[in-house]
Amino acid sequence: MVLLNLSIIFETILNNKTHNPMKKFYSILAGTLFVASAFGQAPLNTSEFKEATKKRADRQTRTLNTNSSRSIISNATVNFVDMSSSYYSSTPDYDLYYVFPDSTVNADFGGTYNYPFCSSLAMTFDLSSEVINSSILSLKDGFDPAATSTLDSIAVYSNYTQGRDGIVDTVIYRVITGTSGVNLSREYYFTGMATSYPSSNDTARFMALLNDGSGVIAEYKVPLLPGDTLSNGLQYPIAVTGGLTVPSIFAITIDYKPGGTYTPFVDTLGERIGSFSVYTAELNGDGTFSNYLPNDHNGSSWVNNSSKYDAASSWYGWYIPYLAYTAGLFESIDMDIVLSQTNSISVIENESDAALFQNYPNPSNGITTVRYSLENEANISFEMIDVTGKKVVSTIEGNKNPGVYSIEVNTAELNSGIYFYSILVNGNKITKKMIVTK
Repeated sequence: MVLLNLSIIFETILNNKTHNPMKKFYSILAGTLFVASAFGQAPLNTSEFKEATKKRADRQTRTLNTNSSRSIISNATVNFVDMSSSYYSSTPDYDLYYVFPDSTVNADFGGTYNYPFCSSLAMTFDLSSEVINSSILSLKDGFDPAATSTLDSIAVYSNYTQGRDGIVDTVIYRVITGTSGVNLSREYYFTGMATSYPSSNDTARFMALLNDGSGVIAEYKVPLLPGDTLSNGLQYPIAVTGGLTVPSIFAITIDYKPGGTYTPFVDTLGERIGSFSVYTAELNGDGTFSNYLPNDHNGSSWVNNSSKYDAASSWYGWYIPYLAYTAGLFESIDMDIVLSQTNSISVIENESDAALFQNYPNPSNGITTVRYSLENEANISFEMIDVTGKKVVSTIEGNKNPGVYSIEVNTAELNSGIYFYSILVNGNKITKKMIVTK
């Protein structure tokens, strides 16, 4: 992999170029990040990964209508790897990257041990992106990418190996929004890169992201357990936010915190201490440039362990966007986020005059009760789905007379997370959201 095109001119779009803290990164970055090129983690067997991902539950964006509040809930699972692949009809190439807080232990890079070079990963989401909107706005449900949304859950596809000491390790998600003049409020670009990105006649742009804790509006710590995996063998640590308001542009960072102590320069990831690797994707295939639409700020970035501790580096304290590289690397993190908005437009009244009420208790870790009411006789079915669209409960209630009814649902066997429950009233669906905790 070639690291950096040193002929690129790096500028800030803001009219205060003299205060750009990143303008002198070229010579430092080329030397500092050479370890990433020389010792990149061995690529995953792509065919095996693609076969595994076929087993994922359908992530199709869903429209959820609620009649009782005379409004609608627009719900969408956003995964930029999947959306880009669909939008461009491309086939991504997947890789694994270790995430570790320092570079004083050894990691297994395809049979060769060397130091992990990635301290933290980040994924910036720009909901106004045409790539995202091609999925979300195809719904006739009023999802507005310029408006604030509720971030319901976060999960990343990953691998995890527990260390010998058996201590529980943790993945940490942080949600970051723009702060004046700093994170996600300063737009930068690399000039001269337009010809490298097939869909762009523009310079490649990104939103600045600092690694100093500024702009963090929420933090979620998820314990990593070897048995907590998907049916396809991938780790999927999920953070249920309980409903977090986010703007149209925000970022999510991924950090790993080992639970046990280790001896620097001696202990080995996955042997003596736990190791955590995140799946990333080159969106158009191995060794290729990604497509890039003008002003699309979606993309991944990272904190390099070398520059993290080198105050002389112009990248010191910053996340490095993948656009800094001439080709390849981790253009997008394979991350699922679930977003929702409540809107009061385009509502079709339910002809059966039915209402669905919030379950109680909510959150639930056992029996929870769902109530609904009917003003007219109707044929009723009940179902629940998880955030991937997988149906976890389905019952036929049958023909019901006007009145108020209750359904008891046992959530004890369900995983923690966001679920959506619905009644089908003569074929018309009314849906609400519940949270399951352990």
